[in-house]
Amino acid sequence: MKKAEWERYLRQAEHTLASAKRDSEEGDYDWACFKAHQAAELVLKGWIRSSDQFIVGHSIIKLLEHLQQQFTIPEKIHKCARELDKVYIPSRYPDIYNAGAPMDFYDLEDAQQSLSCVEDIFAFTRGLAKDER
Repeated sequence: MKKAEWERYLRQAEHTLASAKRDSEEGDYDWACFKAHQAAELVLKGWIRSSDQFIVGHSIIKLLEHLQQQFTIPEKIHKCARELDKVYIPSRYPDIYNAGAPMDFYDLEDAQQSLSCVEDIFAFTRGLAKDER
C-alpha cells in the first residue's frame, strides 16, 4: 500500500465530506447529496490507487465491483453505492427534470441518507486500510 497516496485521497475525501455536511446544515441539500457521492468516490479511488491499481469513472457501484475481486463487500455498502450513484447527475443538472431545478427536488432526508451512506463507505474503506497495516 502506498500510504502517502492513501492519505492524500483520504484527506480530500474528508474535506469534501465536511463540505457536504455544511451544505446540509445550510439547506443546500442537492449539493450535500452530490458532495457525499464525491467523498465516497474519493475514498474508494484513494484506496484503489494506493494499492497500485488504476480505475477511472465516477460510479460507486463500479468502484465496488473492482474491489469485489479482492474483498467481500457487505450488502449495506452495495445499497449505499446504489443510493449515492442515484444522486450523482440529477443533483446538479436542471435538464434532468421536466420543470424546476435540482434544488427543488432534494430535502433534509435525502441529504441525511447520502451522508449516512458515505459514512458507511468511509468506515468500510478505512477497515480495508487498517487490515493492510
